[in-house]
Amino acid sequence: MTGSSSKINQQNALATASFVDGRVADSLPLNDRGGAYGHGLFETMLLHKGFLPLRQQHSERLLRDAPTLGISITEEQLAQNIDGLIKRLDSQQLSSGVMKIIVTAGSGGRGYASPAAAVAAPRISAQYFPLPGDIQLQRQQGIRVTECDYRLPLNPVLAGIKHLNRLDQVMARSEWVEEYDDGIMVSADYRVIETTRANLFVKLASGWVTPRLDQAGVRGVMRQLLLDQLFSRAGLKVRQGEVSPEQLDSAEELFSCSSVRGIVPIVAIRKGAADLAIGQDTRALQSRLQDYCGGFSC
Repeated sequence: MTGSSSKINQQNALATASFVDGRVADSLPLNDRGGAYGHGLFETMLLHKGFLPLRQQHSERLLRDAPTLGISITEEQLAQNIDGLIKRLDSQQLSSGVMKIIVTAGSGGRGYASPAAAVAAPRISAQYFPLPGDIQLQRQQGIRVTECDYRLPLNPVLAGIKHLNRLDQVMARSEWVEEYDDGIMVSADYRVIETTRANLFVKLASGWVTPRLDQAGVRGVMRQLLLDQLFSRAGLKVRQGEVSPEQLDSAEELFSCSSVRGIVPIVAIRKGAADLAIGQDTRALQSRLQDYCGGFSC
């Protein structure tokens, strides 16, 4: 290990700064509704050279989805916590990593009942984590995944929202230890939805498709960016639709995507499966992503 790499790792280990409601803190009250009931939502954002490349998209999603959970927050409240943590990290000479924003319904209420609107005080926290060590290698060489036995329940009211209730993903992730990089999750009605940590795009004989998320799954920021801009910039067409597990076996190209890892090719599904080539379309989309906002180099 080089001296500079060792220094960075030491800095990352010491970077425990986290903000809660605009102040340095490392814990939440025991009666916080996020911990008690999962009453909240979160964003996981890439920090690159002291900036959050997709900050606007993450903020917009939080502000859009919070009211569905009965949580009222403002853009100014979010900015206070995000800017405070970035400033503190800058003082520690940390300019790259992962920032996690958690918004809960705060404390109060009786049982499941939320606190009255007049006294409701949502809580916002911001945390820093170092980048995953394998992130660039996975973008370059791809990942091997499995199909999870656990089935995602259908919930059209909460579908798409990145809420704090992640027990479905915890259950699915417990199905393997280290032999796979991720797992593909299928819904209760036997439709491919996403992986345990990312969205999916599949190139079939009919063209590119990403699973429809009206009944289950998370509408990721990176997924939306691909749909809105990156596919068209690469001269490619894409649609949202139903994808069956059997269709994955005939995929010409396949990748997962998230706002931290970017576009990650999937080169094999299941142990012993034939390798799937990393296609030109996937490489073109990776290039367009890097051109668009940086921080996702291969």
